Amino acid sequence: MFFRIIIVVAIIIICHGFIFGAEIDDPAMKFYLNKTDSVLNNSTLFYNNLQYSVSATSIYDKINYRGITDESDTAGFLIDFDNLQFVISQIIDTAGMEENIFPSDFQFEKPWELNCRFYFFPRDTGAGDLAIGFAPVDSLWGKNPEGLIIINRDSYHVKSMYLHYLALDDYEWLSREYQFSYENKIALLKSLTIQGCYYGFFQRRYFRQDILFKNYDLQ
Repeated sequence: MFFRIIIVVAIIIICHGFIFGAEIDDPAMKFYLNKTDSVLNNSTLFYNNLQYSVSATSIYDKINYRGITDESDTAGFLIDFDNLQFVISQIIDTAGMEENIFPSDFQFEKPWELNCRFYFFPRDTGAGDLAIGFAPVDSLWGKNPEGLIIINRDSYHVKSMYLHYLALDDYEWLSREYQFSYENKIALLKSLTIQGCYYGFFQRRYFRQDILFKNYDLQ
């Protein structure tokens, strides 16, 4: 309950901040979303048929309703990518927690390809980073994600993306936060944080998984 309250409050604050902003039919919003989509498609490894390998460390925490970690596990993976598919070529280290596995799919939905409303922050100062909030239209609330995108205002590179889902599959709620770094104009996933809540036998269960990527080897 503790983590759900925090996330819900954060989303309310975000939505309140964006409520007086410009929606997607605004020419400026269209411009930034189109530029961001183009740069993302051309720079992100996810969307390009490149061969590469990367090391990943996954930290998985089981959290109780008081927000206290009951159990934690760290696992290391060596991952090879080819033709938009990945294979775990080596498990470097793990304590054996069955939940601490590498996600079967960590590509993200592009919010501008979903039926969402988009908003600028009303007190935007014009600094280097630009925040764009989004939320699904009323008819799709709970099906499409809501969240926040941070882009570089000049290069249109996505620096981070936060997606929050309600009632997704077996989860009461689930969030994913992507952090990117850039090398030679190629977007490298620096970290992926997944948090969620699902129903156990007698109570809700909460978790947090932090996946850190390093040592990219582009072939």
